[in-house]
This record gives sequence, structure tokens and C-alpha cells, in this order.
Amino acid sequence: MSDLPEKKRTKGTSMVEAEAEDRISKLPDAIIVHILSFLPTTDVVQTCILSKRWKFIWFSVLKLSFSDTSTTAPEFLKFQNYVDNCLEHRKRGLYFIADSAVTSFKLQIECYRKSKARSLDKWLSFSVDNKIKELSLSLEPGKGKSYGYYYYCLPETVSNLRALTILELSGIELRYSFGFPSLKLLSLERIRLADNDVLSKSLLDCPSLEKLVLSSYKCLSIHDHPLRVQSSSLKFMIIEFDGSLQVEAINLESLVLRSGCFKDINLSACMAIRNLSLSNCKWGMTDQSSFEDFILNLPLLEDLTLENVYCMSGLEHLKISNQHLKCFKLRNTHYTHDMVMDFTIKSAPKLVSFYYEGNINCRISLESPNLLNGKFVFDDYHYEYATNWFIGMMNFFLNFNCSWDIVTLHLFSDKVCPLLIFYILSLCILM
Repeated sequence: MSDLPEKKRTKGTSMVEAEAEDRISKLPDAIIVHILSFLPTTDVVQTCILSKRWKFIWFSVLKLSFSDTSTTAPEFLKFQNYVDNCLEHRKRGLYFIADSAVTSFKLQIECYRKSKARSLDKWLSFSVDNKIKELSLSLEPGKGKSYGYYYYCLPETVSNLRALTILELSGIELRYSFGFPSLKLLSLERIRLADNDVLSKSLLDCPSLEKLVLSSYKCLSIHDHPLRVQSSSLKFMIIEFDGSLQVEAINLESLVLRSGCFKDINLSACMAIRNLSLSNCKWGMTDQSSFEDFILNLPLLEDLTLENVYCMSGLEHLKISNQHLKCFKLRNTHYTHDMVMDFTIKSAPKLVSFYYEGNINCRISLESPNLLNGKFVFDDYHYEYATNWFIGMMNFFLNFNCSWDIVTLHLFSDKVCPLLIFYILSLCILM
């Protein structure tokens, strides 16, 4: 009798497992292939041993993704043989499986050496032969014996990918310009350029480009001339750049600029910007007015984010005005209690949302005829929430000459007295 419940439990468990297995086996091949497309190719290939049905399913996965973490020559040789075998099988699959084309190739190498260049060239030739639409290469340049780093130079054969829509390169050297008529997204991170003209000419030869990401690149040329971004199709751009920059993109709608000095940046042709985010940018006394005029004269600007912007000359006062601005976010997280920054927001009749993150030493004067939704995140988590802090907090809110619809307050501490918080929020409501 004692064995009977155990048998029932075993039977019940097996029935649940069988039911789960049936659910997977009933999925259409198209759904299984879609799920497998999110996995590394090493995991996808292993599914071929599950059953006869799964033996050739991996041939229908459109994406190939490989990651090399080897640190020694024998380890890379093992990785190289594996990739070679996979690509050879996919080549053969084209002859007996109708939907076995490859449209996306992704390769990540954590430590690149010159000895790996030949293998990379061969794998990229496979990509060219298969006319892939998405290419992603992420390499960590290896350190040289004496000085510098080993960068992989993208071969010119890649220019034959005329159907390419997405190109993501990281840790690559570009010695020549390229052109892709169908390219929609271009991401370049930690790349090394022979000259700024290499990138400028390439952008001109990508007439369908809509999104550009450029971060932490190095130019080998000794000639100091601006990086020129010229595109009539570009709509979204994220750029991290410390040199001279000239952007001529008449249809650019969203710009995220990280680091740089405003006097070295020319955005006068970008009048279609709706979303603008500036992070860790700086200006001098002579170009602060031009920065304020630029914000004022953007005819379509709706969303503005300023994060840790500052003046090199010590003048810490910035005026923001725009007739179409609806949302303004101010992040002041790098400022200490000894640094005081003044912001004046006025002549913004459509402003409905305001966000602030930082300490209470920032002086903000805000005028708006609308009921605002406000969110305040105070990062004084290292500061004692004593009487002086709360007095400073009340003075912070008294500078706002506006009415609030909703106010959200975030403090990084459990030491805050609820009664004082209630008093401050009441003060905000009465303003």
C-alpha cells in the first residue's frame, strides 16, 4: 500500500513531462527556427542530435553567431575548425534545403591577434558569397609586443555586400571608404580610421542610412580637420566625440551627443531635431550664447536632455528657451556641493514635463503657464538628512514659478522624516 502513492506520483510526473514534450514537438518549424535565431550557433547546432526532425532544422536558421574567448593558439585553432565546419555545412545545405540561406553573420573575438586575420578574411568571404544583410564584428584589439594594439583591417571585399542593411563594427580599423546603397544602421565603436575623410566619404555613399552610432574612435591622420557627417537620409544619431564635428543632416530628428566642446560642433544645418540629448558637453563664455541661441531656434524641438553640462570659464548659468519644448530633463549628477549651477527655463509655453536628478545645490528657475508633471531624484545619499538639508531643499523648490499637476520625489535614504516630506510636497502644491 505504501508504494501506491509513490507510483501515482511517478506516473503523474511522467505525464506532465510527456505533455511538455508534446507542446514543443507540436510547434511549427518556423517558430522553432525563430526561437533558435536568438541563440549562439554553437547551441543551435547541438539541437541536431535531438531527433530526426531536428537534424536539419539548424540549416534554416538565418543567423550565424560565433564567439571566440580563446587566449592561446591551440584554443583558437579549435574555434577556427569549428567555424570552418559550420560554414562548410551551410554551403552544402544550399543545394538540398530550400530555405537554408544565411542573412546575418555575427562574430565576437575577445583577443585579436594578427595570426587570426586570415581566418577572419575567409569567414567574411563566406558572408559576401551569401549576400548577407546584417554584419556584426566585435573584436578586442590585442596588445602589441612593444607598443600599440593589433587592429583587424576590414577587407575591401566587404564593399560587395550591396544588400547590407545593418553594419556593426567594434575594434576594427578602416583604411578605405565604403558604400552600401541599402544600409539603414551603421554602428562604429572603438574603431581606428586612417583619416576622417574615410568616414565622411563612406556616409555620402550610404544614401539610405537612417541611424548612425559613433563612439570612441581614433584617427591616425596628423591632419587636424573636422569630422564631417553629411547625410540627407539620417534621422537618428548617437555620437561620442571630442574633436571638431560638422553635421549636415537636414532630416535628423534625434541627436544624442556625449562629450565634446560646443565651440567645436557645428549643427546649424540640423533644423529638424525633435529630440536632443547632450551629455558631458562643455562650452566657454564666448560660445555659451550661441549654444542658447541654437536651442532657442530649433523650430521642432520637443524633448531636451542635459546631463552634466558645464562651462569651462567658470560661468555656471545657462538659459533655456524654446517655443515648442514639451519635455525637459536635467541630470546634474557629477556636481558636488561646492559647485553651484544655475539654470533658467523660460519662454517655453508648451512645457508639460520636467525631470531633475542631482543635488539640492543646483539653482533652477522655471516659468511655465501649464500644469507640470515633475519628477525629482535627489542623489544626496551620502549626506545627512538634517535640518539644514531640508531648508536647502525648500529653497530649491521656491525658485520654481509654476504650478504642478503631479510631483514625484525620490530620496536615497530611509532616514527621511515623512512629516517633513509631506510639508515640502504641500509647499510644491501651493506654489
